[in-house]
Amino acid sequence: MRRALGLLGLCVLVGGCRSLQVPVGALVPPEEAMWRASPPLVVRWRRDVEAAPARALVAGRILLVTNRKGDVHAFALPEGRRHGVLDAGRDLTGTPAYRKSLLLVPVALGDASVMAYDLYRRRTVWRRMGDGVEAGLTLDNEVVYVAERWGRVYALDVEDGRERWAQEPEATGLDGVRARPVRIGELLVVADKRGRVVALEARTGRLRWQRQLRPVYADLAVADGLALVPTTRGRLMALEAASGATAWTLALPDTSVHLTTPVMVGSTVYVAGGDGVVRALMLRTGTVRWTWTGGAAIVAAPVADPTAGVLYVGDLRGRLVALELSTGRLIWETRLEGGVLDLADSPFGLVALTRPRHVYLLQSDHEAVALRP
Repeated sequence: MRRALGLLGLCVLVGGCRSLQVPVGALVPPEEAMWRASPPLVVRWRRDVEAAPARALVAGRILLVTNRKGDVHAFALPEGRRHGVLDAGRDLTGTPAYRKSLLLVPVALGDASVMAYDLYRRRTVWRRMGDGVEAGLTLDNEVVYVAERWGRVYALDVEDGRERWAQEPEATGLDGVRARPVRIGELLVVADKRGRVVALEARTGRLRWQRQLRPVYADLAVADGLALVPTTRGRLMALEAASGATAWTLALPDTSVHLTTPVMVGSTVYVAGGDGVVRALMLRTGTVRWTWTGGAAIVAAPVADPTAGVLYVGDLRGRLVALELSTGRLIWETRLEGGVLDLADSPFGLVALTRPRHVYLLQSDHEAVALRP
């Protein structure tokens, strides 16, 4: 039966699959980082991804960009040469994952919830049928953890898609999962759009604890035994992973603010929000160290470069800035065409996804700009 489903997936996707292939060896990460990250940055290239971009995944020397139409675009790094497009389904919103040559794509709408595609061999390896996945995937060696949008959570073997365990929403109370599950030690923490947060045993799926907080849409983060939960109601909650107890809470006066996924550097947490403010907090206490206020809403999680000592932040008006990590002082800024939806770092530069349909690579080597529609 599983073999039949795999063949069916190959037939359904044959048009898109055959148009994407990366060179053998391109998925191996470079031995040394080549990105000179210190600002000012310049645009190395810009590419059109045909629809609103969703997430960026750097796999060795390949940049994979998903869009809301259901495509995965592949580009060579750092030159930006195209390696084709994979038609994975519809409405890709969560971050994919990869292991060796296998690309794992969460599909929000369509006849599958997860698709596994071999980037070297140019073929679909397996497809998991389900109710759709809006959240990103969490990969842990040979296991991938999946949270479907209506609350079903399960663990699959990466190589063949075999189910190791599954936990039903009737047991967890999850409904409407938009945030990627996070692994903390022996636990998997999952949150939903109603504010339900649960911890499952990563090996068995057994429920360990559960909390009711505020709605969660952005991905969670983990650090030093804490699960950092950003909400759409102006709250950043730090929960003790072992018990679910609240370690601290950042509570904004404006309860309509959506917070981004937090970013950690050492003992500091950086988080931005729809109010255009970036905040730096102490990891263990939640005490605010500094704030910086921009002029527009921020939906993309900031990107930190500890070596350069900067935090890159992009807003929905296309403003991209570099802030000093220790003080929040504005060091540099530029403008991109379109609001920033997602930022990602790579060994080759800063990746920015912007509306309505573009991906940028920015570097600090002052190479000539190469813009293509």
